[in-house]
Amino acid sequence: MARLSRRALLAGGVASYAAAAGGFAPPARAQGLPTIHVGYQPNQFGAQALYAQDQGFFTKAGVDADVQQFALGSALATGVAVNQVNFGNVSVVTIALAHSKNIPFVLVAPGADFHSNRKAPSLLMAGNQSGINSAKDMNGKTVAAPGLASMGEYGVRNWVDVNGGDSTTLKFVEMPFSQMAPAFAAGRIDAASVGEPYLSDVKKVAHPLGETETSVASHFIVSAWFAMAPWVTQHADLVARFGAAIRDTDVWAAKNPNACVDIMAQTFHVDPASIDRHEMATFPPAITPALIQPTINVVARYAKFPAFPAEEIIYTPPR
Repeated sequence: MARLSRRALLAGGVASYAAAAGGFAPPARAQGLPTIHVGYQPNQFGAQALYAQDQGFFTKAGVDADVQQFALGSALATGVAVNQVNFGNVSVVTIALAHSKNIPFVLVAPGADFHSNRKAPSLLMAGNQSGINSAKDMNGKTVAAPGLASMGEYGVRNWVDVNGGDSTTLKFVEMPFSQMAPAFAAGRIDAASVGEPYLSDVKKVAHPLGETETSVASHFIVSAWFAMAPWVTQHADLVARFGAAIRDTDVWAAKNPNACVDIMAQTFHVDPASIDRHEMATFPPAITPALIQPTINVVARYAKFPAFPAEEIIYTPPR
């Protein structure tokens, strides 16, 4: 299958990826159920797919799920664009940026959220040898993000600027969460916004600097499940079934944090004892414009495009 670079995907618009994808193929069927292809990144934000698969919520919703792991958000966005997978979980920043380039991604189910009265799902960490203790100390430093042009970048830029630093001096490098602890230890990066199941390991070689989410809003959706609008229009029933599976998953996850930790630890090959159960992501019951707009406003500021209403990227099921 043809693949596109992130630069080509976001700059080329609809015509480029449509030609590469060769159209939208209908999902295959397996074991009497329609198959959906679901992509996630190896972190707790996309782990809903793992929980749903483990607990049988996809089957309960009437679909057979082919769940695939993508190392980086850029690769996952490309995978959805070229129909390698039907659904993916990325930062809302990625969807807002794609929308500004006329790529018709739409949000179909909520991922993780941030709420100021709970612990943030990620922390901005500074290497113990970096000399960073404030936003001003960040100037000129190298920052790792699980995806460029994501909340891992724009959220950090916003936090630095709000707290007195200069984000234009930062250098960002793309790096999976799993590689950040060794990179801190080796001095290859100075800072990074990190979430579980890798945050506890990073804390051994870095110290917390702040919660970048606090500079965005008191409550907003950090990541979400998305799909291509043309595919969604053609497969509204599968979108509804996927949404039902995610809703069941979120209810279960809120009641079973220890089981969530065990599933992540087994899948991502980390010690379950190293995962802080108090830093686990939480999932809102639904996507609303009010929970999406703050992120759009931040990415519009740094990517330099006009902010748009959140309703433009939220899928509305047919009635």
